Amino acid sequence: MSKESIWGSNAGPPVVWGLTLVFIFFEALFQLSDAGILQQDMRWQVYLRLAFFDLYFEGAREGASVPLQFWATFLTHAFLHGGLLHLFMNTGIFLALGSMLAKGLGTQQFLVLFTVSAIGGALLFALISNPQGPLVGASGALFGFIGALKRWEWRWIAATGASSQKFWGTILGLAGINVVLALTFQGAEIAWEAHLGGFIAGWLIAPMLAPGRAAPSPF
Repeated sequence: MSKESIWGSNAGPPVVWGLTLVFIFFEALFQLSDAGILQQDMRWQVYLRLAFFDLYFEGAREGASVPLQFWATFLTHAFLHGGLLHLFMNTGIFLALGSMLAKGLGTQQFLVLFTVSAIGGALLFALISNPQGPLVGASGALFGFIGALKRWEWRWIAATGASSQKFWGTILGLAGINVVLALTFQGAEIAWEAHLGGFIAGWLIAPMLAPGRAAPSPF
């Protein structure tokens, strides 16, 4: 079976464009609010409802009552971003990786991967960090995409005996990217914990999404 027959055409699937439009919709509202065209402080008001706050998580662990909406924020934080640069970076990667994965997995399994990875990112972020601000952004889900791809690649390496040099090179590269981001954007909190959590979640669920094949093969 050719790669083209597995992944389909070059056009992005509707689910990928749909989620991308959600990302853009929220940030457009925030930008209009920041410019004074819409209600001011809209970004923060939406964050309070849809962003993930570790404060609530810690309270829940201690038995305190937390808003019911908090549990949804394990996922909804992934639809929000912290500015245009954050949006552009995540959206570009989402369109590239998301289109490929959605074609290979189908809409339902793609949404499962996105959801589990976003939740996994928020969970590890909550477990090993103590931030003052909220967690927003699709990067946890994006690292889940990468985690799934690397799991399939590892299975392909094990099945064929191919070299694992590229695999480990990518892993080191991902670690390096997080270090560079943390050093470059020192004024902002880079949620590497969410990146790691998303990667682990994607890695763990990958075999359940494509159990019958060692695809996709490494690129």
